[in-house]
Amino acid sequence: MQIESLTHQGLLRENNEDRHMVNILDYDRALLVIADGMGGHAAGEVAAQLALDSFEGFRPRGPDLGAELLGHMDKAQNTIMLRSLAVPSFRGMGTTLTAVFVSGRSACWVHVGDTRIYHYHQGSLTRITEDHTVAGMLLKRGEISKEQARTHPYASILTKCIGCEPHEADSGVFDLAEGDFILLSSDGLHDLMTDEQIAEVISADTSIKEKLHSMISACLEAGGRDNITAVMAKI
Repeated sequence: MQIESLTHQGLLRENNEDRHMVNILDYDRALLVIADGMGGHAAGEVAAQLALDSFEGFRPRGPDLGAELLGHMDKAQNTIMLRSLAVPSFRGMGTTLTAVFVSGRSACWVHVGDTRIYHYHQGSLTRITEDHTVAGMLLKRGEISKEQARTHPYASILTKCIGCEPHEADSGVFDLAEGDFILLSSDGLHDLMTDEQIAEVISADTSIKEKLHSMISACLEAGGRDNITAVMAKI
């Protein structure tokens, strides 16, 4: 398994509130995590980092991997809530949080917010997660199209986040095959690239690092309105 990650502040933001983590356990097991914080006075950065810290040192301890990942999501929720109560300037901070644990030919995931997981298999790109946003909710109801959701004025208005009121995280498992790719992205990337554009970059005969640089460059050329972060693994 090959893994690379890349983050960029973007062209308009004064700081980078995205955080990501890659924890390689051995040759075919790894934890990938991405978080996009929100809140003023650096609170978004704090929330995102606390979320990642909650997964630090994660190692499966039993047969129910999904329950273990969800337990760490709960830990992140509690930690951020306690910190926001203890520090007045951190009140209202929160973060998206998306994690994937790859083990051989299986990927177990948990997710809250609008960071995403994509799975690329035999030339086809599948979005694994749903956006917990107002636009994502309208898309799920069939009231708007996928393209309308991408450009909707409420595309970035979260309906769930870690550190806000408790919400049940989404979770699941998907199968992997040799040559597959997994992409975790923050909204600064997928808000400016269509799924078709992402698939085109992944399909190119380039290294993982070159693919990530191509994605970041495309987002910057499109305006770079937000922080941009991507984590990619090739099975």
